[in-house]
Amino acid sequence: MYTKLILKITLVATILIFIVIVLKFKPMYKVTIQGNVVGYVKQKSKVEKIINNYLNTKEGNIAYIDIKNMPEYELNLVSWGKEDATNEVLREIKDTSTVTYRLFAIKLGEENKEYVSTIKEAEQVVDELKQEFNRVVDLDIGVEEIFTSNLENIESINAKVAKANLDTEIIANCDNVIDGVLLSKPLKGTVSSRFGSRWGGTHTGLDIAADMGTPIYACSKGYVKYAGQYFGYGKLVIINHENGIQTYYGHCSKICVSVGDTVTKDTIIGEVGSTGNSTGPHLHLEIRKNGVVQNPQKYLYK
Repeated sequence: MYTKLILKITLVATILIFIVIVLKFKPMYKVTIQGNVVGYVKQKSKVEKIINNYLNTKEGNIAYIDIKNMPEYELNLVSWGKEDATNEVLREIKDTSTVTYRLFAIKLGEENKEYVSTIKEAEQVVDELKQEFNRVVDLDIGVEEIFTSNLENIESINAKVAKANLDTEIIANCDNVIDGVLLSKPLKGTVSSRFGSRWGGTHTGLDIAADMGTPIYACSKGYVKYAGQYFGYGKLVIINHENGIQTYYGHCSKICVSVGDTVTKDTIIGEVGSTGNSTGPHLHLEIRKNGVVQNPQKYLYK
């Protein structure tokens, strides 16, 4: 009889204890990182899923993430007032992890100059620069894939910004620039007569000998001011560029542009000839700044 009574009392006590525990406590996982308690979470599986998603993110040029210390979990009974610390755990994970980024550096020579997000963007910038500076300067330019965990010294990874910055730097280091106008050789040939004193007078340009009919290109972008016969120049093309710069192309056998045409350095404006006061096929090239002749060899055919 006494045994049954004790059993009943024990059962009732157990139920009462269980009810008290249920009313006052709840099961939660204590999360510890490197020996430090970060907090308590309700669902271990949810936290693990969030961490796994963080590890596998590829946003913002992230290549991979290295978490130095993974959390440890211990099931505890805690008071109902204890708040879930999932966000705090994730913040601690992020603060103690190392993020490595994958970028593409655009190199001038051996130096990384600008950075972009994708190989496609990098190659496009390089192709545009090569096209832009074709016949102007020999570019030692390339692309290199890099991995870095430090973005502090990288101001931008925008392709348009990279292109603009490289344009500025290349032009700044070119010696074939006159008042901001970047000049390219109008043709390949041999200098046959230089700027300066000649035959008791002044030679106002540079003569470049080439085969009859060799294409002549504009030295830079601009518009055609004159195209036609002009005294001793023979068939002449004059192009106005920016900042008061003009280029003259004399003795052409053929003119391929008209007054008012917009041209670039890739525009064929005429062909080599021997019209006007000329003793053989060549291009007479002049550069003028606000109407004053300049020595072309300061900028071209050095």
